[in-house]
Amino acid sequence: MNYEQQPRTENNTVRRSMNTVIENALTRKPLTLVRKQAHLGDTDSRYTPVAIHASESASEDDGGFFNAAAPPLSAPTTNAADREAPLRHMSLFDLVALGVGCTIGSGVFVLAGVAAHSFAGPSSCLSYLLAGFVAALSGLPYAELAAAFPMDGSTYSYAYITLGEIFAVLASMCQTMEYGGSAAAVARSWGEKFVSWARSGQDEGGDSLPAGVDKFLDPGYGINPMAGIIASLCTAMLLVGVQESKLAVNIISMTKVLLVSFMVVSGFLLASGVLPNSEDVPASFSNWDPFIPPEFGPKGVVEGASIIFFAYIGFDQVCNLSGEVKNPVKDVPRAVMYTLMIDTVIYMLAALALTALLPYEQISTVSGFPEAFGANGWIWAERLTAIGEILVLPLVVLTSIQSQTRLMFAMANDRLVPRFFGRLSFSKPSSTCCGKEKEDKIGNLTANVQFCGVLIVLIAVFVPFEYMDDLVSTGALLLFSMTDCCLLTIRYKCPSESFLGSMRDIDENATIFSVRTVRKELSLGRILVLLNLFPFISGLCFAFIPDEALNFSLTIVFALLTLAVTMYIACYCPEVTSNRFTLDRDGYGTQGRKRFRTPLVPYLPALGIYMNWFMLANVGWKGILMLSGYLFIGIIVYGTYCSGKSLVNSPYENHHEVEDYKDQNMLPGGGRLSPPTGNPGLQEALLESEREDDGWESNPGESMTVEDLDRDLSEIETSKRGLI
Repeated sequence: MNYEQQPRTENNTVRRSMNTVIENALTRKPLTLVRKQAHLGDTDSRYTPVAIHASESASEDDGGFFNAAAPPLSAPTTNAADREAPLRHMSLFDLVALGVGCTIGSGVFVLAGVAAHSFAGPSSCLSYLLAGFVAALSGLPYAELAAAFPMDGSTYSYAYITLGEIFAVLASMCQTMEYGGSAAAVARSWGEKFVSWARSGQDEGGDSLPAGVDKFLDPGYGINPMAGIIASLCTAMLLVGVQESKLAVNIISMTKVLLVSFMVVSGFLLASGVLPNSEDVPASFSNWDPFIPPEFGPKGVVEGASIIFFAYIGFDQVCNLSGEVKNPVKDVPRAVMYTLMIDTVIYMLAALALTALLPYEQISTVSGFPEAFGANGWIWAERLTAIGEILVLPLVVLTSIQSQTRLMFAMANDRLVPRFFGRLSFSKPSSTCCGKEKEDKIGNLTANVQFCGVLIVLIAVFVPFEYMDDLVSTGALLLFSMTDCCLLTIRYKCPSESFLGSMRDIDENATIFSVRTVRKELSLGRILVLLNLFPFISGLCFAFIPDEALNFSLTIVFALLTLAVTMYIACYCPEVTSNRFTLDRDGYGTQGRKRFRTPLVPYLPALGIYMNWFMLANVGWKGILMLSGYLFIGIIVYGTYCSGKSLVNSPYENHHEVEDYKDQNMLPGGGRLSPPTGNPGLQEALLESEREDDGWESNPGESMTVEDLDRDLSEIETSKRGLI
């Protein structure tokens, strides 16, 4: 194709605006790739093919470039075998069942006893409330970002779009520890419970297990064979099919809620004395006195919340599967909120019921509820609860492995991991019991599931749980802080309008990376660094300074500094009227229709960042050191093997992609962008956001030519090399 180049017009305003656009785009994931990975052109996905979210002030004369009803990037895919992503098949009920199923598990069956016995006593319910509040502070930003970017990957994708590739890699490492690490940790917990249940007969005077069986169940040396078996069964379930695994998740999740409800109601009835029982049973509401044991104090409530936070890990898995939801813009935010509310209510009631059944000093840290029922003479309830735990706890393993595969799928689309992680497979048509032929229309990530499943099985068998819980908790807290930063990035602009300085104050011949462009105002990036640093120091002071007066003083000082930074953002950082980096669906880009938006921004995300870092500091120095070492190793691996090989940084593979790009990208003045040596989406990524944020109106008489753009790109790269 031949394109006429428009006559060069010396217009510094347009040129500077384009420089700002290119500068910002160089640090973010191109939305061309975002739209492809959200499979917008797939009619089977039920996702309306639209362009990037536009400003409400965009007119219909924009030629489709800013129009929310623009044509899709690619032709619709009607053949299932040609799709590059699973079919959208999940409803709101499926999402809530998955969210509740993957969170309610060890938080009731394991951590309730640990928190009550070792950290907070009856006030462990306050620890659950505090941990749930912190989770909700990040849950609201998750809900908004999931509505803006309805695609797989969760924080990994959000960070890639708003913060850049290196932050996306850090997020993916934390998510891998959250999903894969949690799956292995819960599998080991299940294995220990199964061995304890199998040996319970001989403790009651029954026959002992054969020597060979007992040796297999517990070979010693920290090896847990039953953890490997349950992880293998969950992997096999995922390999059977997406529909079958979804049905299993729904059924087991409802069973789990019924079991926990039975435990809570029975505990309250025993403590109230309504049910007939012997007089010497320990169940009584008097066990709640003192509510906050003096040996723990308020600090024990905070420390308990840091450990209990592990119980809330998993609600973001709902966002991680956004790419498979029928109506993600509405359903994903609702599912996140419903999951957190249900979890918090169940956890607090379970903590109160457990501490009413037994004095907190006598509560078991391994099997809290079963032993509490046994101590009160309810042997049948003890056995029922123990068997119920064994039956429903594997659901956490199943959903965690599923979420890990979806994360790897998103990374494979960016070519940060091998492509086989993103390869779909379809099972052969089979006959149902009614004689009808069943066809796999959704697709499954078979190779992905196999690889992740085998790796998690090995970790579950050989890595002890005590070395993983702190690492998982610290990684999740860092992940949630990163999500809050992603929300602030799409809601606010730098005070100087660009990362390095205001385009109004620079010299005509100065490049945007020149030192002369730097103004005295803080950039948004530096502000976010301070917003994360001060809370961490505040938490360290609270956790490690023994002198109470100095402890309290420094904690308050750094908390006030965090508040000052937040107020600086609110007062001096221009707020964007509509999300700069969003994908439209079902007409949500039209005037009068709004997506879910987090309230009280920037104060609520800033509070979430403060609480996340504060709790991270209270996890302990072992967890902090393990997380630092883990992220350092990951960055070294990324810099050695993956840097520069992603889809954003790699050149186009064939001529047809270049021509397709030229057809899709019109400059505001009528010219077209010529693809650079790297990925051309870098220039297109912020063209619409620049118009949306600054009201940039195109003038047919003032256009930027291809030569102007190429020269600006050359200046950017030359200046970057000069700074290095």
